[in-house]
Amino acid sequence: MTTANTPGVDVRPDGRPHLVESLLLGLAVLVFVALARYHWQHVADDAFIAFRYVRNVLAGQGPVWNPGEAVEGFSSPLWLGLLVLGGAVGLPLPAWAGGLGLLFTALSLFFVHRSTFALSQSRIAAALACVAAALIYPISYWAGAGLETALFTAVVTAAVLALLGGSPRRCALVAACLGVARPEGPLLVPALMGAAVLVHGRVVMRPRQVALAFLPMLVWFLFRQVFYRDWFPNPYYAKATGALLQRLEAGLLYSLWAVAFGLVTAAGAWLAGALDRKTRAALAFVGFAVVVVIVEGGDWMWHSRLLAPLLPALVAIAAGSVARSREQRRWVALLACVLAWSAFAPKASLVADALAGGRLPSSSFQEGTLAQASATAARFIADHYPKNAVVAVNHAGALPYALPNPAIDMTGLCDWHIAHEREGGVHHKFDAAYVMARRPALVVLNSATKPGTNGVWYHPGYWEGETALVNQPKWGELYRPVDAFWEWHWVADVPRYLVLFERVAGEK
Repeated sequence: MTTANTPGVDVRPDGRPHLVESLLLGLAVLVFVALARYHWQHVADDAFIAFRYVRNVLAGQGPVWNPGEAVEGFSSPLWLGLLVLGGAVGLPLPAWAGGLGLLFTALSLFFVHRSTFALSQSRIAAALACVAAALIYPISYWAGAGLETALFTAVVTAAVLALLGGSPRRCALVAACLGVARPEGPLLVPALMGAAVLVHGRVVMRPRQVALAFLPMLVWFLFRQVFYRDWFPNPYYAKATGALLQRLEAGLLYSLWAVAFGLVTAAGAWLAGALDRKTRAALAFVGFAVVVVIVEGGDWMWHSRLLAPLLPALVAIAAGSVARSREQRRWVALLACVLAWSAFAPKASLVADALAGGRLPSSSFQEGTLAQASATAARFIADHYPKNAVVAVNHAGALPYALPNPAIDMTGLCDWHIAHEREGGVHHKFDAAYVMARRPALVVLNSATKPGTNGVWYHPGYWEGETALVNQPKWGELYRPVDAFWEWHWVADVPRYLVLFERVAGEK
């Protein structure tokens, strides 16, 4: 039996690793590289929101959505800062963001290895955990998508490593990153420091450690108050301020498999007799992070984007616990953990396609080929309309990024009024009268029906906010369709269409 008190039992007497360990680590690298290549071209439309902020920072306008309009519409100050560094030296932002995502994903796998080894002292278990973590599909799907998901995954996994095999200072350093890595980060900072007290004792609460942990979060909070005059980032108000019971129901359904994985991991650690204070602290921290996702109401994006950062840590704890379990209990714990892990594993056919050099079909991107169609529509707008023409959009990503024009985000992510003043949860906030009152020169709508079908140019029903807009009493008087549309494809190659409307000249 491998235990925490018998270090290195699966290392050869000469100190060299076993062949099994080498093969497993090689397999983990192969899977990581193959899946990274498979998803490399996938960039989420929401990633372009941060890219637009970066462009404005580099232009000297500050971190704003529109020049002179201070709204914190991005989700991670730390991620934004890293993107600004790449943009400042002239790197293309989508490629730079994707490369950073892969780097942080690789770092997460390293942290999984070290966490598993810290818990079990088994190099083979640590290598096996790397393979299991590399095969978590949400990790590879979001790794290069341009969002802060991979960064947050690395920070959360580093937090678990700091609890299982780190020091009080390392816990404080990771907490410092947590506080500015995601909107929920400020909630996880005290959770991590509290878990660290369970592991390391009161030394964690020394003034230097506390200052290191909380200072970045407090500095950004102060900056937010001065610059944005707000308590929380705008996406919080746009997404997580709906009815509590509805949020809890949606969040629980969204997080069900992660909850199951956490419970199975805890049960496996208990069966193994490995539920010591370090393991309890790590599980409590990850469990709290899952609860935060539930209270937020989950997410509309598939492939567990908000849960992905928590899964490698669960893999590390599960693998380490199984490795420490007694022989007669090991197979029970292993089977339970594998069943829970399988909910996040890719299909065998997808892995085979990736290993054969295939690529993720563009219609399987989070928003399909919307980014490409948006870029084409943006070029049309740039060629036919002035740079000061205000554009109202539903998908506030690639299209506003490709234009210098002021933009109205009709979903509220980057619009203070809609996020704060309207009721509802994620993507259920809109204010058609407010959009009309701002008199945008152009409005970009979406349709699931090809323009011109049955003699009708625009068919409403894609999103309730757009439908409410075209149902405004004066919509038909003030806006007319432009004889151009752009087709994009989504799941199962289902076509969608971008449709452009312009304000009638001279109308008040």
